[in-house]
Amino acid sequence: MKFLLVNPPQTFYIDSEPPAGSLPLGLMYLAAVLDKAGYEVKLLDAFMADFVPQKNGDTVTVGMPFNQIEAEIYRQNPDVVGISGPFTSQIGNTLKVSELSKKVNPNILTIVGGSHVSTIPKEFLKEAKTVDIAVIGEGEYALLEIAEYLEGKKPLSDILGIAYRQNDDVIINAKRPFLENLDELPYPAYHLVDMEHYLNNKKIGYRSFQNRAISMITSRGCPFNCCFCSVHLHMGKGFRAHSAQYILNHIQHVVDKYNVKNIFFEDDNLTFDLKRFEAICDGLIERKIKVGWETPNGVRADCLNLSLLKKMKQSGAVSIFVGVESGDQEILNKIICKNLDLNHVVEFAKNARQIGLKTGAFYIIGFPGEKKENMQRTVDFALMLKRDYDVGMHLFTATPSYGTRLYEQCKKNGYLEVDLSWDLFGSSARQPMGHSLIHTEDFTPQEVKEIAKQALKEYKRLSLTNNIKNPKKALQTIYHQPQLLGRYLKNLFS
Repeated sequence: MKFLLVNPPQTFYIDSEPPAGSLPLGLMYLAAVLDKAGYEVKLLDAFMADFVPQKNGDTVTVGMPFNQIEAEIYRQNPDVVGISGPFTSQIGNTLKVSELSKKVNPNILTIVGGSHVSTIPKEFLKEAKTVDIAVIGEGEYALLEIAEYLEGKKPLSDILGIAYRQNDDVIINAKRPFLENLDELPYPAYHLVDMEHYLNNKKIGYRSFQNRAISMITSRGCPFNCCFCSVHLHMGKGFRAHSAQYILNHIQHVVDKYNVKNIFFEDDNLTFDLKRFEAICDGLIERKIKVGWETPNGVRADCLNLSLLKKMKQSGAVSIFVGVESGDQEILNKIICKNLDLNHVVEFAKNARQIGLKTGAFYIIGFPGEKKENMQRTVDFALMLKRDYDVGMHLFTATPSYGTRLYEQCKKNGYLEVDLSWDLFGSSARQPMGHSLIHTEDFTPQEVKEIAKQALKEYKRLSLTNNIKNPKKALQTIYHQPQLLGRYLKNLFS
């Protein structure tokens, strides 16, 4: 039996940041489990393929042209095509790949997984007529059991954590228990992709353009309760993690075999288990593993004291991003339910600046219950951290992702600007000119956009001032990451 796992192209608006490139880790874990079980499996990363971007009006699609994807499916002649669908804003490209698969051969079984289909499987399958099965939640062992179904060993009705059609009805099976022992998973199937394509390709924008960088996920699940986040809907609320020993061996493997120089830990809660996290840092130091690492998804600032930050830097930390969300304590407590003391954020920023550790922070404005003055407090807090401690500001407008409390609140109270479609989520990501999806009696989308626009203008001014005060640091950044020069000049003069 032959599996072809496809990472579809991605589409973004010309005036927004392009999608961050990375290894297709989700598919690589699936491939590793299938490969270990003896199935023939191939990976087609049609997003990170080295092709010229395709412009279409005010959008650009990055990756392999669809006619070439069709040709590749025909050449591979698989029995099953599994397609990644992690983002609502990109689900249109996922559907296009499923359509091409059925065009090549109607007998190909098409499977889609990811956060979007996990959150709304019934609605998804009603729309996606060329998708046979949706995998809800973790897919490694669900996919193995689907293979057994194709071999006549198991009925679909016995496979937990999937949705499928039966007599024009969508059947949703019982949930699959989350995998508790992540260490039983093999490493991602690095051997099934061209690692040098990711590690030594200057045309591919990969995160912060660090040299020979890959992503790595060391844990799953989120025990917190932020109103805007959908992670717990498809990965659960229980925190599950690889052991420190597994992670250290994993890092050693990619450093020794592929000469990896930098790692982006993509966890949602890398530091939740501080004992485990410190053991990872200690292991990197004790083993003398020369690798830089970053936290682009953000970690909590309230667990990073000065002693731990020093250890993190010693172990190879290049930059640390934290999730702040709001600079207004009341909004954090009552609206977002973040349970974060902003004083701890300031303390983190001060300590990181003291030891010379690069930092950034994520903020969100435009929640129902906020007023314009609350949003301005967030902006003022972010600009203060930039001015006093050089913390990077990454400002977003609130997005009511399907299934979240934010979405349910907006839907119940009539706060959605329009009926949500998958492409609107891509439009809302355009900063600060994106289409805000929420309006309330306290603000309009245009007012949120204007606050974000003015915040970005002031942030650029502060960044320029910092670079003038520290020209050596600015030149070192451009020297080590030359791809950032164009972005810096664009920001400077826009």
